[in-house]
Amino acid sequence: MTESLFPLPVDPLRTLHPRLFLGSAGWSYDDWDGPFYPPKTSSYDRLTRYAERFRTVEIDSTFYGTPTMKTVQGWHQRTPDDFIFSAKFPRAITHEARLRNCGEQTYRFIETMSELGPKLGPLLLQFPPSFAADRMRHLEEFLEGLPDGLMYAVEIRHRSWLTDEFADLLKRWNVALCLPSAGGLERFWRVTSQFVYIRWLGRPDVLERYDHVQIDREEDIEWWVPRIRHFLDYGGSVFGYVNNNYAGHSPETLRTISETLAQSLSPAQPGHDSEE
Repeated sequence: MTESLFPLPVDPLRTLHPRLFLGSAGWSYDDWDGPFYPPKTSSYDRLTRYAERFRTVEIDSTFYGTPTMKTVQGWHQRTPDDFIFSAKFPRAITHEARLRNCGEQTYRFIETMSELGPKLGPLLLQFPPSFAADRMRHLEEFLEGLPDGLMYAVEIRHRSWLTDEFADLLKRWNVALCLPSAGGLERFWRVTSQFVYIRWLGRPDVLERYDHVQIDREEDIEWWVPRIRHFLDYGGSVFGYVNNNYAGHSPETLRTISETLAQSLSPAQPGHDSEE
């Protein structure tokens, strides 16, 4: 383990608002060494360094399978008390089983992720584009069987889901509808829970490196900021995650989003609690 003789100062934008959680989709990228992580930061220490700058992260690796208890316990140990992990349900549940006959897999995933304790944030059900609304009954039965006391979000990619019936189903179980920045549902805004879950995504086949911003997303960020501010002003929580493909380098994009929000969330503005 690399000794942190000169730890990074805690980023003031990390605590911009108590109910605002902005982070990246993952933290272990070689291209971040130098531009974001100090040179020669070990793969083990990356998470600790990352958590000094951001309050949350979306774990992509859980999509490929449930991690071991030891791995999850290690994540917990290497992050501060106020850090939050969001995680995708395994594809074995969402893509292969398509929510049918997967109770044991679901139980094992949730039991394992619960090792994070209060650091566990939303668990995301990310469905493939072929998962259409004719499976709404399957989703309803799955949501009914999930344990209480946790946060869940659903990401759909088929426009057949954009109905009041679907929104009412999510509201009934206090499940957030994932709000995407790309694809056929980009910039769609529908609140179904006490928290919103935003994913700023990009095409995976465009960029070769993730060490600097290469796509101008200023206009897109300007569209999202007032909606985030509005939801925070009305007492909701916001979880937002940027992947590298969105603009080229998630940490820099997150700083841009945070700085834009910082101006918008000035204590002088109505609706913002000056004690926050």
